[in-house]
Amino acid sequence: MGNDVDAQDIASAVDFSDNVLSLEHHGHHSSHSDRGHNKDDAPSQFTDNSFDFYIYTMTYQPEFCRENGDEFVGCQRYEEDWEGQLTIHGLWPERNDGSWPATCTNEPLDTSNFLSPHDLTSELEHKWPNVKASQGSKSHTDFWAHEWSKHGTCSGLKQYDYFSAALEMLLPTPDLIKEGYGDAVDKKELIAEYGGKDMALVVCKNGFLSEVRVCFGKGETGEPGERMVCPENIMREDSCGDEVKIASFDMAEEATIMYS
Repeated sequence: MGNDVDAQDIASAVDFSDNVLSLEHHGHHSSHSDRGHNKDDAPSQFTDNSFDFYIYTMTYQPEFCRENGDEFVGCQRYEEDWEGQLTIHGLWPERNDGSWPATCTNEPLDTSNFLSPHDLTSELEHKWPNVKASQGSKSHTDFWAHEWSKHGTCSGLKQYDYFSAALEMLLPTPDLIKEGYGDAVDKKELIAEYGGKDMALVVCKNGFLSEVRVCFGKGETGEPGERMVCPENIMREDSCGDEVKIASFDMAEEATIMYS
């Protein structure tokens, strides 16, 4: 779920940046890393959890695997849907002035909260996967734990509500991505599919699509509102050229062979 603009995310215990995204896009992977938030947000920890809107970032798993080869379990045994559907990187509270709150409480993630009123687990596995760890492994929930700790604790939402909202917000990936699988697409056409100028930005790595980011308003109690125009400071994080290359999972296998 990024990126380099380099993701407002990732930092954590095993150094989540290593664990998940590089997660920069790991979609949670590297691009998955979070935004180009390289500022020190420590002053806002446990103090100011105010924010004005949300950035919702979606990551392209084949690109993470292309960058890293097929060393990770999710790159070796991926879901076919990931070839044509971006997955969730994160739901990030953001302020109009370009700053953002982070790690607003020390509340740890408790995955038992995913079970009621409806079990979110399988949907999270599919739409918000951690391709770096297999299901059932000790580190499998690290990505969700990181996103909750860094961003979710600032939303004012309960854990179930935060993750449930993010799942419901996942936008359908344009057919253009599937059609361009392993090839390239026109950036203007891609942006148009997401609502046009100022409604979405794309993040690339070496010319390959890594993430798509859109903006949502904030409801009265912190819940995500409607899609909105992204502020200019967010749009500046766009890092793709006129042509956007679309990675394939085959490229991960080729990279592994090439560098092994």
